[in-house]
Amino acid sequence: MSIMITGGTGFLGSYLTRHLVREKGIRGKQIVLFDRYPVTERIAEVLDEVEIVTGDITEPTELIAAIKNYQVEQVYHLAAILGDPPPQQVVSYMKVMCDGTLNVMEAARIAGVRRVVYGSSVAVYVGGRKWRSVKRSDEELDEDDPPSPGGFYGMCKLYAEHVAALYTRRFGLQTVGLRPTSVFGWGRRIRGSYVSGLTPIPEQPHYMVLPELAALGKPIMMPPDDTESDWIYAADAAEAWYCAMNTPNPPRLVYNMAAEVRRMGDVTALLRRLLPQASITVSEQRVATVPKMNCGNLRKDLGFQPRYTMESGMVDYLNLVRKAAGLPPVGP
Repeated sequence: MSIMITGGTGFLGSYLTRHLVREKGIRGKQIVLFDRYPVTERIAEVLDEVEIVTGDITEPTELIAAIKNYQVEQVYHLAAILGDPPPQQVVSYMKVMCDGTLNVMEAARIAGVRRVVYGSSVAVYVGGRKWRSVKRSDEELDEDDPPSPGGFYGMCKLYAEHVAALYTRRFGLQTVGLRPTSVFGWGRRIRGSYVSGLTPIPEQPHYMVLPELAALGKPIMMPPDDTESDWIYAADAAEAWYCAMNTPNPPRLVYNMAAEVRRMGDVTALLRRLLPQASITVSEQRVATVPKMNCGNLRKDLGFQPRYTMESGMVDYLNLVRKAAGLPPVGP
């Protein structure tokens, strides 16, 4: 049996790759990373334990050939482009996000893959106003609340959920989707997206990228201390993907994925303690955060338990960043 990860050297894919090798002991030709633009630095320590196939999810024949060649039985579909596209790139964006997901499902069906676990997103809830009519803004959303995406990214993720559900009902393909909240970790700053990676880092990067910039010696301005956001470390996200793949007969097709809600002041205080030489100020300008999600079903049905707190995840994250840059580690 082999396992394929589309986008396997990307932000979330690289954490999952390292998790499967280090924590689960899956090595050699059993892990196939299918990636259009492989970034081997992110998996340098396990590079000899995996197979990398340069391929494009918009080309179904490439997917089918790789799945058959390596006798793949499980597929983690994590290849995606983060954020909404500029107007001139909508068509190419949709080919990756929608056609690419359809190709993965169809290739899996043709080749007899046992299960496909894929990435949806909290963005299926965000942008519209329907969810506000169901829950107050301070209440948690659960999987039964109606999606209301307000952008291309969320719309494409909702499309993925519908395609996966149809392949399950019509063809018997086992599928499980996870809706991650915003995830922090090494690689987010340069993940494939129109706002970070394909273009220069914007003047106002996402607040979950700010710790990485501070670790590299750059001045940062954190959001107001009373801002609340969920902080799930990418290594915990990797465990959630694994649970979704290996739990027999999950009762749901889609699960919310989050960990713990924390005040931004806690994050700022931790960064100042870990990086005493860093220039860290606090802005008065509010930032948009994603809605809170109820993740009880993820824990109950799939047995997921976060192993990292925001603090321990941040230490691990910053040390990966600093190691890659040739800098000394920070303390716990």
